[in-house]
Amino acid sequence: MTKSVDKPSIEQLAKEAAERASTSVPSQLAFWSDERRGAPNPVLRSALFSAGKPSARREFLEQVKLAPALAPYTVRYTGPELFQPDLDVWLELVHLCRLRPLGTSTDFQVRTFLKALGRSTGKTDRVRLVAMFARLRATSFTVSWVDPTTKKHRMYMGGLLDALAFDQATGRWRVVLDPRIAELFAPTQHTWLQASARRALGKGYLAKWLHGYFSSHAKPHPIRVAALLELSGSATGQLRDFRQNVRAALAEVARVETAEGRRFEWHIDDEDLVHVRRA
Repeated sequence: MTKSVDKPSIEQLAKEAAERASTSVPSQLAFWSDERRGAPNPVLRSALFSAGKPSARREFLEQVKLAPALAPYTVRYTGPELFQPDLDVWLELVHLCRLRPLGTSTDFQVRTFLKALGRSTGKTDRVRLVAMFARLRATSFTVSWVDPTTKKHRMYMGGLLDALAFDQATGRWRVVLDPRIAELFAPTQHTWLQASARRALGKGYLAKWLHGYFSSHAKPHPIRVAALLELSGSATGQLRDFRQNVRAALAEVARVETAEGRRFEWHIDDEDLVHVRRA
């Protein structure tokens, strides 16, 4: 008789994750709680996942620069246009992979995955999810920056996903992240987002982008509305229209953050600078 083997508990997996992430060359992402989602700061502060409204026809981008010249990092991207719903899916995939060594597969069921995103589990949502998987797999991006501690130039060049496949025998999907992506999850290079806040923001794509951008700063510096227009990749043509959209989006972020017991105050001054205070 074959002896059954107990599956490791979440506590055991978290302990193993912390031990691996503490090595000089991380083989695993640092562990974060189930209420959060980890994301590299350049992803949250650029138009890699833009604030625009998703459309059926997406432009294919080739080596497009997605960060302004004065940013402390550069982001170049090749692949189909990506939007905030795509980011929701990528964040969830990364969240699942945090419990396993990078470069190894993590399996999951689509039904459970969709529930975690707060979406229905019907055929339409399953088909839409698979289309998102395909888009995320067909990507290549480069992020370069200067390490604030060592002052050395660092770079990640690769895809958002290393592999993604469906196992017909088990009815489960398997996802693999490139081990090198750990560079983007260094202690000072990534942010833990509140998953409940992103779900509550729903289809407020600009609100989601602004929530991610300001969450990635412990103490956000004032930033011009025009700079947010450039950074977010919004398709809004007129600055005055975008300003109105920013006001509405920030009000929605403040409502959600306040409802969940967190501080989020904002205002736009006479010089068109957006000020945010959060805790």
